[in-house]
Formats: sequence, structure tokens, C-alpha cells
Amino acid sequence: MRAGIFAVEILVVIVTLAGCSSVSDVTPVGKDTYMVGSQVRGGLTSWAEVKSLALQRAASYCGGLGKHMAIVDTETHGALGWTPQEAEITFRCLDGDDPEYQRPEATK
Repeated sequence: MRAGIFAVEILVVIVTLAGCSSVSDVTPVGKDTYMVGSQVRGGLTSWAEVKSLALQRAASYCGGLGKHMAIVDTETHGALGWTPQEAEITFRCLDGDDPEYQRPEATK
């Protein structure tokens, strides 16, 4: 009997730590400009992982258009372990020769 209760406790811990993630559809927000969001509920996911979910969707979307992703803005919301962690990425899909798709100049 105790082994069964222990197994349930372990399962609850695993589900809590694993969390549940989702990524929104890409939404146009202007000329060649889009937004995508990601959310992780439960668990102790790093902010890098939450952002990465949205960035992967953005890069895939632009790649499907034969273009490259350029980040315009990122926002994060939520508290690690307490509330859903959310990331919103605003990005552009640009041609490789577009002046906006250049490596930024290094500042000294």
C-alpha cells in the first residue's frame, strides 16, 4: 500500500517539474513583422528555454518564406515556479541582403 502512495507522489513531482508548454501561431503585426508567444506552465523551466520555443517557431516561419528572422523585441512574464512563464517575440522576416538584416556594429 505504501509503495503505491509513494509511486503517486513521485508521479506528481515528475509532472510538476516537467511542466507543460505551448507555442502560439505566428500573427502578423505589420509589414513583414510578426509576433509569436510561448508559455510553460508548472515546472522549473529556464527563461532561455521559454524564449527558445518562440524563437524556434519564428525562425521556422521565416524559413518557410525563404527569409531570415530578425528580432525586433522580446518580453517575458511570469514567475519561475509560481505562475505560467511566457515569452513574446516580435520579429521580422527579411531577405538576406536587406539592410535591416545585418550584424550590428560593435560598440566600444
